[in-house]
Amino acid sequence: MGKEGRITGRQKYLPALFVILGTILFVNLFSPADYNVFSLLIGFDVKLGYSGGTHFILPPIGKISAKTHFLPIEIRVTLKNIDLSVLRKVVFSSPEGLQSVLTVVQGQGRKVLLFYISRLIILGYMGAVGGLFVLGQRNSGKLALQGLTGALVVVFFVGATYFTYNVRAFERPEYEGIIEAAPWMLNVVQESLGRVEELGERIQAAARNLYSVFNQLEGLGPVGLVEADVVVLHVSDIHNNPVAYDFACQVIRSFPVNFVLDTGDLTDWGTALEAEICKRISEIDVPYVFTSGNHESPQVLERLEEIQNVVLVEQGEVVLNGLRIVGIGDKAAASHSPASAPLSELEAVAAAINEYWKDIESRPDIFMVHNHRVARKINPGLFSVVVYGHNHVLEQEQIDGTVYINAGTTGAAGIRGFQSAEPLPYSLSLLYFSYDDAENLSLVAVDGVHVTGLGASFSLQRTFIDYGRNQVDDVEIVDDILW
Repeated sequence: MGKEGRITGRQKYLPALFVILGTILFVNLFSPADYNVFSLLIGFDVKLGYSGGTHFILPPIGKISAKTHFLPIEIRVTLKNIDLSVLRKVVFSSPEGLQSVLTVVQGQGRKVLLFYISRLIILGYMGAVGGLFVLGQRNSGKLALQGLTGALVVVFFVGATYFTYNVRAFERPEYEGIIEAAPWMLNVVQESLGRVEELGERIQAAARNLYSVFNQLEGLGPVGLVEADVVVLHVSDIHNNPVAYDFACQVIRSFPVNFVLDTGDLTDWGTALEAEICKRISEIDVPYVFTSGNHESPQVLERLEEIQNVVLVEQGEVVLNGLRIVGIGDKAAASHSPASAPLSELEAVAAAINEYWKDIESRPDIFMVHNHRVARKINPGLFSVVVYGHNHVLEQEQIDGTVYINAGTTGAAGIRGFQSAEPLPYSLSLLYFSYDDAENLSLVAVDGVHVTGLGASFSLQRTFIDYGRNQVDDVEIVDDILW
């Protein structure tokens, strides 16, 4: 009799167990779904029975997670694709247009969430029915009734999660992937969302003032144009700042620039979205020689290869206007991590450059490299000119026949520059080459130009190059304030 009672008890609770198991199994297997929200393709995925929390996945950058609720439900939201053409319209729209877009996004977001919750409830119903069917239940009335039980289980989980959800948990998020190296990115987003109009006005004002600077250069007398046969513009560390290209284009219009050298860090994270800034290079009507920095990625380099006037110097020697140019790309550009190589590895790179070129008689005129630590370890006298960037410091120095030139940061360090109490200056260098008596091109002068205070003032330092001498008298400095 006791044994029969135990069997009856099992039979009583077994259907409930299969309803719950079926519900969990169906939700976990079939909950992933993709939805379009304005210009974004977003994937949703819910797992029952996992540790409670929300995960935002941003391929290939990484994952941001927070313990947002106590129920054993894992919520995963993945950014799968971005319609760049639509997003560009948003970025460059007026504040009023941006507000209307945000209203549309909120409306679409609510609808998507409603659709997805409905999907989960249907999966709960089907899972409960499937569980009982596996158990052997064939009565349609009982299957339908227990299906409703499965749907109610899902409704309970969704409702409990909604009422206990703590958005403020994202104030203490956890990072995985390369995004863990840049928690400042979220701070920038939080600070900037309320300052979109202000930030746009400041960037436009900066571009206008940069134009004014170079419109006045010809009237500065002693720092007028150098009589040169070839003029080269050196830019570096643009870091996604479109104002850098307004700056560069105005310089090219004001000076007889033959080509541009870019020593890397065009982007911050090397994502496909950031690579869209490469389109600005196609607006430049002179050759654009590029070597990668640690903030590049394979996607950025592929995008650059598609642009007609771009030449990647790491693919081989480049000859332009009689100048031979070689260089080396940053190893970090082969991955999606912007982390710089350790000092020992950088020293090894410089040692390999020195070893390779020391016994070659006919050496190039210009060597390009991104990292200043590598550049300054290249032996003096090996190349006439070494151009570099990375540390955002504008500088020129001549040592034993080699001129080391750092363009600083032509993009004022990008969005990080706007975070600083005193933003970094926009900077670049102009290199002037002339033919000597032996009909060889030699560097005769370097202009270091930086614009500070978002275009409020500028400084130009011209260094005259004469191998064997480079004294204080060979440097002319002009400062001007734009009121």
